[in-house]
Amino acid sequence: MPVAQGTKLGQYEVQDFIGQGAMGLVYRAYHTQLERTGAVKVMQAISPDADTVARFRHEAQAIAKMRHPNIVDVYDFGEFEGTPYMIVEYVPGGSLAGRMNQGKLDPATALKYLHGIAAGLDYAHDHGVVHRDVKPANVLLTSDDAPVLADFGLAKLLQGTSLKSMTGVTTGTPAYMAPEQVTGSRVGPASDRYSLATIAYEMLTGVIPFDGEALMELLYAQVHREPPAPSSREPSLGPEVDAVVMRGLAKDPDARWESSKAFVDALAAALSGAPAPAAAKTMVLGPAVASTVPIARAAVAERVVAPTQPATVAMAYPSPNGQEATPPARRPRRLNRRRLVGIAAILVLLLVLGVCAIVAQATTLTVTPDRATLGQTVRISATHVPANQVGEIQLWSVVHTYPFRADAGGNVSLDMTIPRDIALGDHVVKICWGNTCHKQAALQVVSGVAEAQPTPVANQTPTPGVTPSAGSTSTPTAHPTPTSGSTPRPTSTPGSTPRPSPTPTSTPPPPPPPTPTPTQNPCPGNSNAVTLTPATQSVLLGGIANFTGSNFTPYSSVTLSYYAPQTAPTPVKTWSVKASCSGSFTTSVTTNGGVVRTDKVVACEVVKGCATAKINIVLGLL
Repeated sequence: MPVAQGTKLGQYEVQDFIGQGAMGLVYRAYHTQLERTGAVKVMQAISPDADTVARFRHEAQAIAKMRHPNIVDVYDFGEFEGTPYMIVEYVPGGSLAGRMNQGKLDPATALKYLHGIAAGLDYAHDHGVVHRDVKPANVLLTSDDAPVLADFGLAKLLQGTSLKSMTGVTTGTPAYMAPEQVTGSRVGPASDRYSLATIAYEMLTGVIPFDGEALMELLYAQVHREPPAPSSREPSLGPEVDAVVMRGLAKDPDARWESSKAFVDALAAALSGAPAPAAAKTMVLGPAVASTVPIARAAVAERVVAPTQPATVAMAYPSPNGQEATPPARRPRRLNRRRLVGIAAILVLLLVLGVCAIVAQATTLTVTPDRATLGQTVRISATHVPANQVGEIQLWSVVHTYPFRADAGGNVSLDMTIPRDIALGDHVVKICWGNTCHKQAALQVVSGVAEAQPTPVANQTPTPGVTPSAGSTSTPTAHPTPTSGSTPRPTSTPGSTPRPSPTPTSTPPPPPPPTPTPTQNPCPGNSNAVTLTPATQSVLLGGIANFTGSNFTPYSSVTLSYYAPQTAPTPVKTWSVKASCSGSFTTSVTTNGGVVRTDKVVACEVVKGCATAKINIVLGLL
């Protein structure tokens, strides 16, 4: 929805159109009384329903309260014809993305930007605000070349919007998203610090951690793969830099740096060759003494004074004639050696027992029943989970999450309703905590007909000696039953009241429904690795290469990427196909012309990963 020039938004008058981003349109506006220029962001990506607008106001108020030199100021916010807008500080120096597109940054420049971004993030985190979309395009540069963070918290506003809007926002940002963002888990300050480490990686190496990946490959890699060490991309970087950056990119949020400043300070020390802040300085030590002082605190010490000697010291008593007494011969220390051997044996035994205990206490996960229909509720049970552990149950292929809290005994039990929007076939249920999934179990989703159970029909063959009543649907008993209209026989107990037999009333019951025949699961899937065949084929320059995919998740969306040559950092073409009920598909790609070479095609889905096939480009076929 465009805004005409001269439109008044609060105290600001719209002047001209600046550009369009994932959130919507951006205009330059001017406050006449304050003589201040601002940037108006019309949030077209946010659905205008009442709930979303209320969340927008709440988020905008939290952002507007922040005042920091490395965070864009929010001047005003409101609604224009039902669409939310926000007026923020106008920063004319471009973005960090434009600066990085000019080439790799030298370490000093990179650290200057990183220090500013880190200061802004830590300030926001201290005030309970998480950015959720830290990337170079959201870091603006002032006229003094200082970094300023923009679009704080706006990604959160898209959580209730349509899939179309969400796709538009996330398509450009997966390279900087933390694993927990990809899987839909809880997002916190550690997610922003992961994005900051990704920016640092790109600044120092010139490429993002998972460079050259298609969208589906990239999302899978963010969750399941470790990125190459920075030194493998830029040989001038040492192992100290690798250690700092790779900790920032840890899959587990708890394993990352405790603050953005701590990360940048450690990176600066690693780049300068000085020991990282988390490492102790070189110290002169006395005899080995057990210490409980943390390494980080010991770093302030330059020297450690050796401990005083014991007060009681064994010495030879002087002889009466002034001669030194000959010290008595030492007894062999066999006892001590035997004692050491015994202690070592005990330690080994304890270690073995500990390993056995760990194996015996391995987490278990069961799904009951393991074959269910859409909309049916199944019971998820787990044992040997850490006491009171908080985590989530994940249902793949399209990820659905169900939070849980283990009891004091480490047991988990919850009911999970099978979503009606997932495909039939084999699925996986995982139990996860600490950003790691520790166990998984299979779940087969079938059609409703397949779950019907046979029902006994009324006209069963009667048991010998039993005469069923006309039209009776009751189960015959072992006693002879009188015919219709007869008087029931009394029981063997004298004086008891005769009990009537289960003779039906004059109105016969409706006939029982026909017995449904159980059917096989139409899309069972399998656990085999995905394949793309033929694995290698020869094609003329500019010819067509045909492929068949197998063992993919039934009805899953498969993304294919064509690289020419196979070592190309980015694909020449990317397209998507849908796997069939059997998990297979056929597709083709027209190869590029040029020179003789080897190309490749990569097919990926979120659940089972990727398969690769090669294309030998030749001048002629024999």
